[in-house]
Amino acid sequence: MKADESSIVDSFGQDSSRRSFWHLWDWAAAFVAVLRAMEVPAVVALDIFHGRNRWEIGANLAGSAFLFFDVASRFFRPVNTRHGILTGPAARHHYLRTYFAFDLIGSLPWGFFAHLCFATESGWGEILSFLCLLRLARVLAFSRDFVRVPSRFFITRRLTVFLLWIGLIIHLLACGWISVGGVSAAASPAYTYIRALYWSVSTVSTTGFGDIVPKNEPQMIYTMLSLMIGAGLYATIVANVASLLTRSDSTRAAFDDKISRLNTLMRYKKMPEALQKRILAYHDYLWQTGLGHGHEALVQDLSPSLQRSVGLFLNRHILEKVPLLKGAETAVVHRLVSGLRTVVYTPGDFIIHHGEPGSVMYLINQGEVEVVDPKHGVVATMGEGEYFGEISLLAPGRPRLADVRAKTFCTLSMIDHATFGIVLEQFPDFAAHVRQVAAVRMAESDQRSSRI
Repeated sequence: MKADESSIVDSFGQDSSRRSFWHLWDWAAAFVAVLRAMEVPAVVALDIFHGRNRWEIGANLAGSAFLFFDVASRFFRPVNTRHGILTGPAARHHYLRTYFAFDLIGSLPWGFFAHLCFATESGWGEILSFLCLLRLARVLAFSRDFVRVPSRFFITRRLTVFLLWIGLIIHLLACGWISVGGVSAAASPAYTYIRALYWSVSTVSTTGFGDIVPKNEPQMIYTMLSLMIGAGLYATIVANVASLLTRSDSTRAAFDDKISRLNTLMRYKKMPEALQKRILAYHDYLWQTGLGHGHEALVQDLSPSLQRSVGLFLNRHILEKVPLLKGAETAVVHRLVSGLRTVVYTPGDFIIHHGEPGSVMYLINQGEVEVVDPKHGVVATMGEGEYFGEISLLAPGRPRLADVRAKTFCTLSMIDHATFGIVLEQFPDFAAHVRQVAAVRMAESDQRSSRI
């Protein structure tokens, strides 16, 4: 079993430590790119350093060097595309056709070049500095991949990325407003920036209080462009927030609708109150454990190979403990996993009854069950990862030796004899192993039955 799991894990590609390293590297590259995209416009607009300063140039060169390493690393890394994972020459060709030009131009130390080639008084150096914004194309791709990663925090991730991009746009608009003289000279750059940021927020939010207004043609043109951007952002904000709220509540709304219809049915049929409470408690347990979210239908839409891999992962901790499967080959385990069925029992439900013919084995995923001897009462309690009823697979029709009752809400996986019999027919070596185990288990069962 452990060897089977490792082969499944290995099939997913790179070594986990290498993936973790590149994941952290991508985060660092995105952070540096965003930092430069915020720092350069602010320095140009506020003229913080009053001309080129060695600290600004040093930071410019350090950021560019890091981003250049990132560009170089892209030629040796696999790339995940909609056509699959590309490696080697295919990955390099894909990178050259997509983000290479943006990454290269956006990584160059334009501030340093401007310091060498242009006079401080000329405006070309400042214009060239803004080419670092091209690197945001890579940040956009990174944020898109970040949101697409499967996670239960999908809505939080998407909303966070969305708000960060809005914040960056507001910052750039504020720097542009300072550059066109929209804010008069103030005592400090901080005060000037806050005034410009106030104007940018009020413009993007389409409120426009009117206390900071354009005074000349360039400012008017800039304000009109900002208003158009703000209107687009406002519409995007409303649409995205509404979409996220709808998505976050859609599953719960469907579940509540189901409960509402169930309540109507129970009242119409005049069911006893105690029974109604048990039914509602059962559905509440399904919701709390995720079994009521309709995830089973999603898994059924996967390919047969993926379904087996998902089933093996979800049941690996139980299957490892079943003696019948010790040393079984991968194909046997996959076939049994594909035949598992999930059932849920409420507290007090009898899962099997003493004396009835058995044909199903149960694996406990969640909860606890009690083994009840007809003469001695509760003789054992079993929990997650344990199993019972395996004799039914070895000798179908043999009477059960005891009752098994759900002590709490229980989620069980069932293997029936029909599925097990097909596996025995398909895998003779496994069938021989089962016969050896069966002889031992049957002898133990006969000893227990003689004591009852």
